This record gives sequence, C-alpha cells and structure tokens, in this order.
Amino acid sequence: MKDNPSAQNQHRLRELTEQDLLLGKKASRIIDILCLVGLIACTGIAVYIFMSVPLGARMSYSGQFGRNGIPVPVAMLVVLVVLFLFWRGGKKPDAHHMGKGGRIVLYILGPAIVVGCVAGQLVMAQSILG
Repeated sequence: MKDNPSAQNQHRLRELTEQDLLLGKKASRIIDILCLVGLIACTGIAVYIFMSVPLGARMSYSGQFGRNGIPVPVAMLVVLVVLFLFWRGGKKPDAHHMGKGGRIVLYILGPAIVVGCVAGQLVMAQSILG
C-alpha cells in the first residue's frame, strides 16, 4: 500500500529548515522579478513588431509541409506565453519550498530560460523584419 501523498509532502517539509524556506522565498522572488523584466522586454519587442509590420504578414518558414509561413501574432505571442507560464509556476503557494539543490538549479536554469526567451523573441523579430 502506498503512502499518502500529503504525508510524503509533510515529511519533506519537516526536512527543510527555516533558513531553507527563507532562502527559497528569496530565490523565488528573484526569479519572479527576472520573469517580469523578461515579459516587459518581450512585450516591448512584440509591440514594436506589431507597429512595424501589418498583422497579416507572415514570418518566413520553409518547413516540410510547405506552408507560406507563421502569422506574426502567433510568432510573437509564443514566447510571451512561455514566460507567463514560467512566472505563474513560481506563484504557487509552495514554490519556495526548496532545499539547497533546488535553489542552485533555479538560480542556474531560471535566468537561462528568461534570457533564452528574450533572445528567441529578438531572433524571431529580426527574421520578421528582415
């Protein structure tokens, strides 16, 4: 018979110290701020693109299905949705419940994801304008 999932969660919480919880809150808050900065940057890029090209324009695409391209609104909104979902994941009530290893992973992967999203938005914007 399997253990109760809430009992496993309680056991995991007992292993975390008060310092772990405080440092987890700090890490979560820092990543939230980075996500918001990334969202603002990507929104600014998307607004610039929407003002520069007609909404009916398409981003060039030469894939296996031979379509004419990806519509500009779809191309610009993909990164915004990914960043929003990443930010929203950090808003869960237990998002700050992480040990040292979790914080290290968050401090490495969090900024990498945000920077990758902003860079991806820039690359798509350049391909739309170019």
